[in-house]
Amino acid sequence: MSKPDRGAALVLVLWGLVVGGALLTLVTILAVQEQRAAGAQRREERGLVGAERVGAELLAGLTAGALHDNLPRTFDSLSLDAGGDWSALVRRLTPEVVLLEVTPRLPVGPASREAAGVRLGWLLGPRPDSVSPVAAVSVGGSVSLGDGVVISGADEAPPGVDSCPFPDSGIAGIAAPSVVVSGSVQLQGSPPELLQTPGDLGVFDRFGERATLVLPGGTYTTSPATVGTSCDLRRSTNWGDPGGTATPCGGYLPLVRVDGDLTLSGGLGQGILLVNGDLRITGPFTFHGMMIVKGGVDITAPTDVRGILAAAELRSGTGPVTQLKVHYSKCMISNSLYSSAPLSPLSSRAWIPLFQAP
Repeated sequence: MSKPDRGAALVLVLWGLVVGGALLTLVTILAVQEQRAAGAQRREERGLVGAERVGAELLAGLTAGALHDNLPRTFDSLSLDAGGDWSALVRRLTPEVVLLEVTPRLPVGPASREAAGVRLGWLLGPRPDSVSPVAAVSVGGSVSLGDGVVISGADEAPPGVDSCPFPDSGIAGIAAPSVVVSGSVQLQGSPPELLQTPGDLGVFDRFGERATLVLPGGTYTTSPATVGTSCDLRRSTNWGDPGGTATPCGGYLPLVRVDGDLTLSGGLGQGILLVNGDLRITGPFTFHGMMIVKGGVDITAPTDVRGILAAAELRSGTGPVTQLKVHYSKCMISNSLYSSAPLSPLSSRAWIPLFQAP
């Protein structure tokens, strides 16, 4: 091979090496970029799954009533406990819609630049349950009513509550297999007496796990409690104030579940009261909302209920029931159901990725 031929061959070899090196470099860069992109996508997917899991866990503990008390005004916000790896914030957008934001807590330092952060938001609204009471007072056994008893199935708004609509159609006064009336008893409703065994409202099954307050059986005296001018929601004997919406605890309608026999030595309350046992009322007691008792109710002191009362038995010691007043109020029942309503994602545009950091 002549010298010119050897020179041309060398040039071709060098050119091949340059082109091959460039191609190898390009392939390496593309492979690294693809690996980084795949890693970022995997981290983002893990973040999305984790954020959705945290959001679902937080949703299980949120109710319309709790947010109403903590976020009374539009654009008020509240931080939620989402564990050490996540931060969560709920913000009121309108009276009916709130925004829940979930964000991972990224590590501090160089590692944070490699972490993928996902910030998800859910638009939430209340989903109230419904009940269909047949009477203002529903009792599973025979009832004997005596002097001073007033039971009305006509819809009536309690005094001091300014958010109630016009009265609706009424329901029966009392529903029981047998009702014996003696003395000055006032029964009103459509009809006043419904002689049948009332059906199960199913309230325990649906509401028991969403209780705002879970208390053991025992003796309690309930009353509204405040811290300064705000309602004290941490007090276990604070069951709201049925004195009207203008009071500090007037908008607090808790769902109270008592696991065992309950004795009320007097007081005030509103919302939903579930008693998984017997109930004894030994002191003057006023309640607005729904009182559901699995066992019997023994009334030996003045008792005033605006809403409904349902129990397996109703008595006053060994004699006829006295000192009981029950006025059906659809408004108080609706307000109580709304306060205990869980929050659920809106059917349209329920969630959106608010921010993603590569």
